[in-house]
Amino acid sequence: MKKVLIGAYSQIPAGSPTPVLERALESVFKPMLTYLHSNNGAVLQLYLSSFLMEWLEKAHPEVNMLIGDLSRMGRVELLTGSYDQSVLSLLSPKDRSNQIELNTTWIRKRYGQRSKTLWCYAQYFNPIYINTLSICCIDRVMISTFDAICDEDYLQEPFQMHELGKSVQIVPTNSSVGSLVRQFASNEIGFSQFYSKLKTLIQECSSSFCAAMVNVDQLCQGGITPEQTEELFKLLCSFKPSSIEEIDDPNEPMKRGYLEAGWYGHDCLRSDLSCFNDLFVKDESLTYLYGRFTSMLDSARSYRKDKDVRKRLELLLQKMSQGGPYVCDANASMLRSSIRKLVWRYIHEADSVLFTAPDYTYPVSTDYDLDDLDEYLTIGKNISSVVDAKGGSLSELTYLPSLYNYGDTFAPLSGFGTSQSLHPPVGGTKQRIFTDVFFPRSLPIYEYDKRDKKNCLDMGRSTYELSVLDRRNTEYLAQATCEENSIMGSQLSVEKHFKFRQNTVLLEITLTNKGEEPIDFMYGCEMPLSVDSKKLPTSFFVMEDRKLIPYEEPEVTVKGVKSFKIFDEPNNTIITLVSDTRFTLLKEDYSIDYKTTLGEEELYQHTLYLLVWPLSLSPGEEQKHTLGLRLERK
Repeated sequence: MKKVLIGAYSQIPAGSPTPVLERALESVFKPMLTYLHSNNGAVLQLYLSSFLMEWLEKAHPEVNMLIGDLSRMGRVELLTGSYDQSVLSLLSPKDRSNQIELNTTWIRKRYGQRSKTLWCYAQYFNPIYINTLSICCIDRVMISTFDAICDEDYLQEPFQMHELGKSVQIVPTNSSVGSLVRQFASNEIGFSQFYSKLKTLIQECSSSFCAAMVNVDQLCQGGITPEQTEELFKLLCSFKPSSIEEIDDPNEPMKRGYLEAGWYGHDCLRSDLSCFNDLFVKDESLTYLYGRFTSMLDSARSYRKDKDVRKRLELLLQKMSQGGPYVCDANASMLRSSIRKLVWRYIHEADSVLFTAPDYTYPVSTDYDLDDLDEYLTIGKNISSVVDAKGGSLSELTYLPSLYNYGDTFAPLSGFGTSQSLHPPVGGTKQRIFTDVFFPRSLPIYEYDKRDKKNCLDMGRSTYELSVLDRRNTEYLAQATCEENSIMGSQLSVEKHFKFRQNTVLLEITLTNKGEEPIDFMYGCEMPLSVDSKKLPTSFFVMEDRKLIPYEEPEVTVKGVKSFKIFDEPNNTIITLVSDTRFTLLKEDYSIDYKTTLGEEELYQHTLYLLVWPLSLSPGEEQKHTLGLRLERK
């Protein structure tokens, strides 16, 4: 007799907007749980992210009570996982077990059930988990065995896996069911076709075991209605699903197998990544973010003094370990600025805790992005920043009263959504603040494109000679030389002097013609900023004759600018840029179009502000510009 398991899972990470949670609740969870409560014969496997469970407890306690009742009745079997939606392989063994124990304890206290089955966030599995699972008294791992990168499917029936003397049972979910849900999510098939194919698939499944786990987030992505959800689970419950404890046949020995490290299932976009960690080879921004996290781990755990400070740091380390920024799924976790900003908030709070801790010297120079060049962290009263030799620029710019990082300017790899931007950055490259670009005078500013190597010299990829000028780490000098090329017919020296004050970053730029020929082209200073905008397009205000002139276009070029302001309403912050010389300003919003659980969304990433001056220098002549970027409370 065929044994059938049915289940549902949602992987909504912390930082997701409330409408995402409401959509999953109203469209799927309420009709699903209500129907399950009225059907006495069905058992459902259920995985919920801790962020979703905590939100239900605060905003919809009646739903939490229903889950608790079903759990105590044995009608719902809850799966545990990493509490903060961490990718467990990115953590140390101690942190892995802590994440699992936190989630298991939360489930036991709220729902009265001790979960012994693990669900892997993003369905990434590694054999190194097995020793951790043994410590946490976890007996099973429920996961798809379909490797999308290799396009291979492993065993379809439960098997025992051994690693270093420890063992765990692997319960494979049906990959064909996962594929059908993905097709529904991407609107390749409608609900009626999805329903009929799913029914046929389970009925005609040749294996003696079928675990039909449906991704709730993908159901929402496909536009499922509450009525369709009830119809779907009425179908699944008609197969008389059993408890996970009943899948083993006591009269037959358990099959043995081995599930290698891999990224399984149909939940995530992978683009051209060869494995999960390939992300940290190809995407500079995410490599930098993960590097900030790992360096913070080392710094925080080297602090031994105050017990309360250590406890606070451990909580922040736990929260900043979430895997949402590294995964592109139905929730567009990688592309949602709010999810990344939450991780940055925890990092900057930990920075401040360590920096102000007595009798502790916080390291200010670290190679965060693993490019063999140290970055320099400077923390003041209201501003913290990271000065990078690459591009002679700023990798971070955080206003400490709000802990908001305006330097989190993300440009995803190709394949993760699409952009309608006219001047898109190169996918996977980190967009730093105050990088230098040069292009011919004959090129209109609105046609500027860093990807056009023939008509644009991008110094953001070049290494500057970086030196610290004072003991307090508040002044830095970045120097580079541009050799003669197709854009400039002579050698040019670029010198940038950064000065960090209480609320202001001052930048003195000196451009000197070191060659023997005159030069004549355009110089641009890029200032990409990620503003907390509730709507698109973002707006800014040019100051002219003591008046503020608003500009609300997604892309606009303004001539003769000397100062402009950006109002960050959600953070109650004003950003002001002032220059000692007038410049032409190109402003463009950069966003990614992606279909999420809320439908088609335009997900804001950052806004490019390009400050452009004409540069005409005789041999030995120099040109100077002074910029002041001020952040203050509104």
